[in-house]
Amino acid sequence: MKEPPPWQIGPQGGTLVHVVGRLDAGVAGFLGPATTTLAEAGIAQCVVWIDAPDQAGLLERLDPRVERRPVADAGGVLRRWRVFAAHVRRIVAERRVRGVHLHGLAPLLWTRRAAPGVPVYFSPHAAPGLGPRSAWGLRPGWLLKGWLAATGQRAIVTMLEEAAALHRATQAPMQVVENAVPVVYFDTPRREARHPLIVTGGRGDDRRAVELFVQLAVLLSGSQLNLSFNWIGRLGPASLAQLKAANVGYVETDDDGVIATRLAAGWIYLAPTDSATGFPTFVAAAMALGLPCLVLGSPEHSDLLRDGETGYLCSTELEVMERIGRLIDELPLRRQIGQAGRREAQRRFSPARFRDALLAAYDLPPAPPAVLLGHDEQTDEHLGGALDASALLRGLDSRPARYATDGSEV
Repeated sequence: MKEPPPWQIGPQGGTLVHVVGRLDAGVAGFLGPATTTLAEAGIAQCVVWIDAPDQAGLLERLDPRVERRPVADAGGVLRRWRVFAAHVRRIVAERRVRGVHLHGLAPLLWTRRAAPGVPVYFSPHAAPGLGPRSAWGLRPGWLLKGWLAATGQRAIVTMLEEAAALHRATQAPMQVVENAVPVVYFDTPRREARHPLIVTGGRGDDRRAVELFVQLAVLLSGSQLNLSFNWIGRLGPASLAQLKAANVGYVETDDDGVIATRLAAGWIYLAPTDSATGFPTFVAAAMALGLPCLVLGSPEHSDLLRDGETGYLCSTELEVMERIGRLIDELPLRRQIGQAGRREAQRRFSPARFRDALLAAYDLPPAPPAVLLGHDEQTDEHLGGALDASALLRGLDSRPARYATDGSEV
């Protein structure tokens, strides 16, 4: 008798089907640790998504034990989603299914009835219309509430602010499962560069973030601080040209070990835009390293940081410059903010915490307790010295600029 494929074998003979639609950095940031956690728990899984040419780096984050079912883009909005929904129904029909997890509003709209009689889970992943800067949570919430109620779906949300918005809109039960930071970020010791180094990065080519980082690099290069700036991740040609013109260093990598080592050399992590979409994985990773974080005050960032305690939330260029100057000046403050952020990351973003929350969200039994490894708090010999940065920064052109919610300067 022919053996069934491995993804049809598992506890209760069922597969958890992840229906994604278009795969982006926010969804991949959740699915990477989620698919690994579930695979280690013995759960068979299948991921269905609309194929696109720029997804190779994102797909590498999925656990290799997961069945992958890309669907060719049929073109045109209606045709694309009708074809995709038909593929999802076919995939569900060819196996025993223990649950379907819909990632995003479009999969919820088009495929929510693909598997009648099985548990259905829904994650918005910073979907437009749920954030506090949108009207979805105020007026059209009744539509989303109807979808969730009609199918008995349960919400699994990765951000506290998004959970609050979704609850206001739907009153639906939900489980908050904040993304995990890979253990390598907790294990990599800090080794600050000899001269002040400001670092940032991301999993995608965020043009607005690049523009703002370059603007700050050019502005701060007018000081006598001998500041350096590095971007870590992957960017397109246009963004690379901007970095090169501003003399900003660039490290092209998707490898967490390389990212952790490069971030660990920084004096400060700067997230230069308030247009975060989805869980801010790089900010959380920098916190896990013990790197003091300075961010623009988006709801996603304010979910992670408590201003003045575990990092700094800024709203103007002037405020960014003042915070950078003080952190460079004061080694004890860098250590204090960095270690407070690291403790917060250990409490909220450890793989063990993520595992427990995820299994509970799927009504699965808890895994045996695990010990989170990590380096001890840094000693002064690994960190740079103090400079009179505040005095040097006062001589710069520091015209305040405030950023609107669409990222434009006002």
